[in-house]
Amino acid sequence: MRDKFYADNRDLVKWAILFRLAEIFQAKRILQLAFYRQSEFPSVLIDGESYQILAEVLCHFRNLRTVESINSNIRVKVFDTLFMDRDSYLKAVIKFLSSFQNERCVVFLDPDTGLEPQNPSLDHVLEVEAKDIWKAIKPGDVYVFYQHQTNRAGRPWIEPKRIQLERALESPKNSIKVAHSPQIARDVVFFYEQKPLK
Repeated sequence: MRDKFYADNRDLVKWAILFRLAEIFQAKRILQLAFYRQSEFPSVLIDGESYQILAEVLCHFRNLRTVESINSNIRVKVFDTLFMDRDSYLKAVIKFLSSFQNERCVVFLDPDTGLEPQNPSLDHVLEVEAKDIWKAIKPGDVYVFYQHQTNRAGRPWIEPKRIQLERALESPKNSIKVAHSPQIARDVVFFYEQKPLK
């Protein structure tokens, strides 16, 4: 996730769904794996002169960690280590997840776009990464995955991506469910599955 996208309609839907899933599955914490990459913000022009946006303004409007201050019994922890190198990032994620062994969590993978297409970039989570994170969460945790619309040509995109994730995680058929709000943000969905209790 890039900070320039923070606090739009997709975030309203995202956090509404995440908090509801935490309630439904009786999770005490939401762990956002942000796949964070910094954005470059253009300057503002005042009477023809260029000025950088003040850090204080950016911090207020584009700080991913702001969500940690939501007043709720469900706590939020944002993993916002820079996502530049896939291997080191995945190792850091797994170490981070190991810190939350004593409480049920909603573990939210939040890439810019979603699951890898044929030619993935840092906008995507690779299938093997999705699977490794699934394996790293504990039984009872709820795995949630952000998926942006993959095409604009009107072809179905939700079910093919849901099936791709199901295969990547080696989950039983139809075990991954879909949450979304087409009235607010019709171009995103959230796939989720609770890891079976042993």
